[in-house]
Amino acid sequence: MNYSRLLSLTRIPSFMSLAGATLVLGVAMSFTAPYLSLFGVERAGMTPLRLGLFMTLIAASGVAASGWAGKWSDRHGHHRTLLLAALGAAALGFVLLCFVRDYRALLIIGIAFLGAGGSALSLVFSFGRVALPIPDEAERTFATATLRTVLSMAWVFGPSVGALVLAGIGFYGLFLFAAACFAVCGAIVWRMRETPDVEPHDEMPERIAGDPATSLEVTTVDPKTPVEPDFVHPVASSRLIWRSVLALTLIGLAANATMIVLPLYVVRALHGTSIDVSIMLGLGAFLEIPMMLALGARGATLNKMRWLAACAGVHMVYFICVAAVNSVSFLIPMQALNAFVVAVTSCLGMTYVQDLMPRTPGAATALFFNASRVGSILSGVLSGLLVAGVGYKGTFLFCGCLALVALILFEDPPWRKMARYVMDRWPRREK
Repeated sequence: MNYSRLLSLTRIPSFMSLAGATLVLGVAMSFTAPYLSLFGVERAGMTPLRLGLFMTLIAASGVAASGWAGKWSDRHGHHRTLLLAALGAAALGFVLLCFVRDYRALLIIGIAFLGAGGSALSLVFSFGRVALPIPDEAERTFATATLRTVLSMAWVFGPSVGALVLAGIGFYGLFLFAAACFAVCGAIVWRMRETPDVEPHDEMPERIAGDPATSLEVTTVDPKTPVEPDFVHPVASSRLIWRSVLALTLIGLAANATMIVLPLYVVRALHGTSIDVSIMLGLGAFLEIPMMLALGARGATLNKMRWLAACAGVHMVYFICVAAVNSVSFLIPMQALNAFVVAVTSCLGMTYVQDLMPRTPGAATALFFNASRVGSILSGVLSGLLVAGVGYKGTFLFCGCLALVALILFEDPPWRKMARYVMDRWPRREK
């Protein structure tokens, strides 16, 4: 690690303020996201199906809000105004959750406030792109990567903070604490200024992905100049491209469904506590960081398809183990397997799709993130249907089957040759 470069970032005007805002935002999201499903079941009395619909609509609203905000800021700028609006919506939404229990009203709050507030995660990076006076593109990229590390670090201790608040003063205090964090983040942003001589189009991508502990969707920073097409490597077949994208979608779908179901499983089925949930999520986030750094350093030399296939296999083993154990103490160390899946998919997934489509890197990147978003949106309803139909263990086993299908899609075994081999050696009766 080049500590002199990190030290140089602290001398950039507004960088420390933006880092503080990113940290507070990451903490607010990390100690509310793991317990929102618990709130829906324990305080709002939602059935698994209603909870799944609630979580799906929040995810879909967040994707729509982020997309609209990105396109609007492309044309008009005003990143700070959009960011403050998103932070205000999130703060108001969590305040309302303290008092509202009617399901239809909760759906409106989730779509209008929590989903819209979710766009703050992408907007804080877009705002940082124009607010930090960094003329050199390499330093700008390094600064943004550092801010993303700050966001990941928030997930190391954020769930534990949320668990302590929940244990002490319940969901009322948890959501008020979240609203206060969003307000503090807004106050920091309010004191900052956008650089006036930056063009609206010179900004971050319209979508910066969320925390690694809640989703496999991770965004890298696009360079200032467009990525040049690669005419050296051959373009993969459409069949291979779509098999790979479908596999990544299934992995993301299973991971997001698990994020919704796992806290409920720990608390309601295994009779654990919110502290147990926080330890599991914090350990996973802590282990992801060195894994991501190691994979990022060696990503150019790795066989990405083999690593992604291994990632799907590890994911399958993880779900089988989660369904098999009946003790929280055994679930905690298993988060190392989940951390491996997040690290591999985050670091190698997008570049692998770009390798398959070397002449259209922009389309490849969009295809990768659309796959992640589809998995995020579908996970809510799917998890609700599965828990209602086959229970928690059955849900994890189904997610394991999704991981198995992803493994098969990556490996693409020669089914016809295998069938011919078996038929040739199958004992035949002589007439």
